[in-house]
Amino acid sequence: MTNLDEAINNLSSDDVKVRKGAVESLVGITDEKAIEPLIKATTDESAQVRFKAAEILGSMGDVAVDKLIEEFENAEGKDKRFLAFALKETEDNKVIPYFVEACGDEDFGVRKVAVRSLGELQAENELDTIAKCLEDEDWGVKLAAIQALGDIATDESIKLIKGIRKTEDDKDFKKSCNKAIKKAQKRQKAKASGEAVVKVIPMSTIKEMEKTNVQKAIKEYERYVEAKQAKDAPYKRLCVLYRKANDYDNEVRVIETAIEVFDGTKKVDYFTKRLAKLK
Repeated sequence: MTNLDEAINNLSSDDVKVRKGAVESLVGITDEKAIEPLIKATTDESAQVRFKAAEILGSMGDVAVDKLIEEFENAEGKDKRFLAFALKETEDNKVIPYFVEACGDEDFGVRKVAVRSLGELQAENELDTIAKCLEDEDWGVKLAAIQALGDIATDESIKLIKGIRKTEDDKDFKKSCNKAIKKAQKRQKAKASGEAVVKVIPMSTIKEMEKTNVQKAIKEYERYVEAKQAKDAPYKRLCVLYRKANDYDNEVRVIETAIEVFDGTKKVDYFTKRLAKLK
């Protein structure tokens, strides 16, 4: 029995500690054999197992997205929440229509993830759907809709935020509206200047992530590279991680991007030397 088979079998153990260990051991896996067992694990009685299983499925991307969509359409209630999270993590635009439909789901948790995802996926054509969520009976869904509009960052989305801000008396809600407007305006300014608008999380958080989910850490470091940010640490960490994975092509790509970004500075020396050794 392979380690993968053993981990899959352990996901069905009666011992929650064994199940937790099993799902942790599957971090970074891309084998299709693990998809259905992980989907089943998103309904585990342990919140830790459910969340980690959903996170792994999302990190698998194209390999898992079609099966996730199929399961998502057939799921109900709380079981659907973690599948929604997994779908969001795939960052695949093909999931947008399913999130549009899910904005009318009976479960508030599903609606919340769905509308937030529309913002993160930059679903500009779905402003009407997001706007309907501003009238949701659940406070969390309304706030998620505000955040989504802030992510989309168009004149129309900002106008929608300002409109709902006028109708609400709650100070905290108004603060959330103001924060979303500032974020949207900052994004608009960045777009106007030709900058790549990419959501990044703190380096310290990603460094910790390397210990538990290298695949996701790589994905987050790559956001810095995509935005061509002038911080050399993300590029260096990616070089190390790709070297460990014997991924020569991606390491060279990151180095060449870094050389372009840091050209004319002392930071470029590290990358030119690293590239020379590779060649």
